Amino acid sequence: MAETLNCRCCGGVLDVKGSLCVCKFCGATNFISLVASKNINQLNRANKLRQEREFDNAARIYDVILVDNDPTADILWYRTLCEYGIEYVPDPVSDKYFPTLHRIKDESIFNCKYFNQALELAEGTQKETLLKEAKYIDEVQRKYLNIAANEDPYDVFICYKETDLDTGEKTEDVELAEELYNELTLKGYKVFFARETLKEKLSIDFEPYIFAALKSSKAMAVIGTRAEYFTSVWVKNEWGRFLRLMDKNPEKQIFFACNDPEELPRAFAAKQAQLLGKPNAIKNLADNIDNFLNRNNASETTQPPRNIYQEEFDKIIETKTREFVKDFRMSDTGKLRKEALDDIEKNADVVDYYNNKDRLTFALGISIYLSAFVFMISLLVIFSYTWLDYWDSYVLATLLSLPLIIAGTAVLLSYNWVLDLITISFMMVVLLISTFGRSEFTNFLTFVAVYAPIAVYSITSQVADSFNKFKHRRSKASLEVKKGLEDIKEISNMASTELTEAASNLLRQYKEKNGILSGIKIKDDDYFKALENFNYMYESAERKYKKYVDVSDSEARKSPEKEESIFGTTILASFLTPFTFVSYIGAVLDIVLDKYRERRHRYAIWVLSLNIIVILGGITIFICTMRW
Repeated sequence: MAETLNCRCCGGVLDVKGSLCVCKFCGATNFISLVASKNINQLNRANKLRQEREFDNAARIYDVILVDNDPTADILWYRTLCEYGIEYVPDPVSDKYFPTLHRIKDESIFNCKYFNQALELAEGTQKETLLKEAKYIDEVQRKYLNIAANEDPYDVFICYKETDLDTGEKTEDVELAEELYNELTLKGYKVFFARETLKEKLSIDFEPYIFAALKSSKAMAVIGTRAEYFTSVWVKNEWGRFLRLMDKNPEKQIFFACNDPEELPRAFAAKQAQLLGKPNAIKNLADNIDNFLNRNNASETTQPPRNIYQEEFDKIIETKTREFVKDFRMSDTGKLRKEALDDIEKNADVVDYYNNKDRLTFALGISIYLSAFVFMISLLVIFSYTWLDYWDSYVLATLLSLPLIIAGTAVLLSYNWVLDLITISFMMVVLLISTFGRSEFTNFLTFVAVYAPIAVYSITSQVADSFNKFKHRRSKASLEVKKGLEDIKEISNMASTELTEAASNLLRQYKEKNGILSGIKIKDDDYFKALENFNYMYESAERKYKKYVDVSDSEARKSPEKEESIFGTTILASFLTPFTFVSYIGAVLDIVLDKYRERRHRYAIWVLSLNIIVILGGITIFICTMRW
C-alpha cells in the first residue's frame, strides 16, 4: 500500500497530485515539497506528535529531516510551529482550523530564525499563506503577552498531573499538590496552582497565565507519584519550559517529589528529589522551597511600599491614554480609518443601487411577462364565446398579448441588452410562426417561445456574473466593501498595538526609573476602554456592512445558518389552494423583499416554477379543447 501524507492541520489523509494540495476534510492548503514526499513516515509521525501537543518530540524529528535534506519552506514552517506550541483547532462556527498557542515566547514569530528561513524559501501562494498565518499567530501572541504583563508575579509554580487518562479521575497527585499549595500559601507566598489559580479562567485563555507564572516564579515544584505522570504532555510542557528559563536565569530553581528517583526523566539527573514515601514529605518540600526563597529574598533590595508607585503610575497611564485617544483622530492611522469608512460607505451605496435594480427588474419583468399569458388565456376564454373560430381566436389573443410579452421580457433581461434583443427577436419569430403556421407543431413552438426568456434568465443567473451587468457591478462594489472591512480590521489592530506598545514602554520606563522589579501593572480603566473601543471599530463596521459582502458571496448565501423564509413556507402551502396567482405574487414578494439575501427562498422558487407550469398548462388545455 502506497504511503499517504497527512494534513498539517487536521491530520486527514491528503490526495496529493502536485506540490499544492487542499485538504478535503478541513480545507487547509498543504504545500508538498520533494523532501516531504521522500520523508512521509517521519513527517506524519512528527505532525501527529505536534497535533498531540508533544512539541519537543515533534521538533526533534523535524530537525533530523532538516539535517538529512536541503531545507524547504514546509518543513521549516512545521519546525516554527513547535517553537510556539501551535495546535490547529476547528472553529465551531465555520469548521475552519485556526492556530492556537500553547507556548508563548517574548520573541515575535517574525523574529524566529526558522520562520525567516521558511519565508526566504517560499514563493507565491505559499509565501502569502505563511505570512497570513504568522500574522494571526503574532496578533494572538501580542494579546496573550498583554494579559501576562498585567499579572502579579508568582513565587512558586506547582507542576502536577491533574487527570488520569485511563480512569478519567483526578490523580492522587492533586491532593499532594493542594497540600503543598496550602503550606506555601500559609508561609505568605503567591503560588500558581492550576486547580485554584485557573478556576475562573476560560480554557482558551490558560496559556497567558501559565506563561506569566512560569516566567515570574523563582521556584517550581514538580510532583509525580508515577513515572508516566512526569512525561505526560502538559506536565512535561511546563517543567521543560521552566528548565529553559533556568538556563537564562540562575536565580530560578526546580524541586521534585516522587516515589522513586530512578523513575525521573533524564532531564532531572543530578537534581535532588523529595521522596513522597517519607513522613511529612510535602511539609519538608515546602520548607526546602521556603529556605531557597528566603535566601534569594535576603539578597534583593527592599522596595518602597508598592501602592505608592502603583498610584503614581495609574495617573501617568491615565493621562497618556487620554492623550493617545485624543490624538488618534488626527494621526495617520485615524485618517486611514476615516478614508476606509468613507470608501466602504460609497461602495455600499453602489451595492444598494445595483442590488435594487436587479431585484426590481426581476419582480417587474416576471410580473409583466407572466401577466401577459394570464391575459392571453383570458382573451381566449372571451373569444370562445364569439363568432371567431379557434385559430382566429388564438392569432388575435397572441397578437394582443405580444406587446406585454415583449415588455416583460425586455424588463426581465434588461441586465444584458444583447441577450435581451436576441431573446425578444427569437420569441417574436417563433410566436409568429406558431400563430400563422397552424401546424401540428404550434403547441410545441408556443412552449419554446414561452420558455425562452425564463431559460435565458435561469442560465445567466447560474453562470458568471459577467452576463448580468447589475450583478457584476454589485459584486465589484461588494468586493471593495470586503477589502475596506479588512483595512478597518488592520487599522483597528494597528491602533491597539500602538496603544499596547506605548503602555508597555511606559511601564518598563517607569520601573527602570524607580528601580522596581515587579509589583506594578497597568490597571487604568481608560486604557482598557480605549483598547476595547479600537477593537469595536472593526466589529461595528463588520456588523453594519457585512450584509453588503454576503449579498454577492455565493458561499455566504448558501450558509447553513441561513434559515428558510417563513413567508416562503406559507405561500407553498397556499399553492395547494385554488388561489394560484395569489401564491405567485407572494413568491415574487418573498424573494424581492429579502434585500440582502438573509434567508433561503427555495419554497418561493418552487412556487414560481409551479405557477409557470400551471399557466402554460392552462393555455395548452384550452388550445386542445378548442381544437377538439
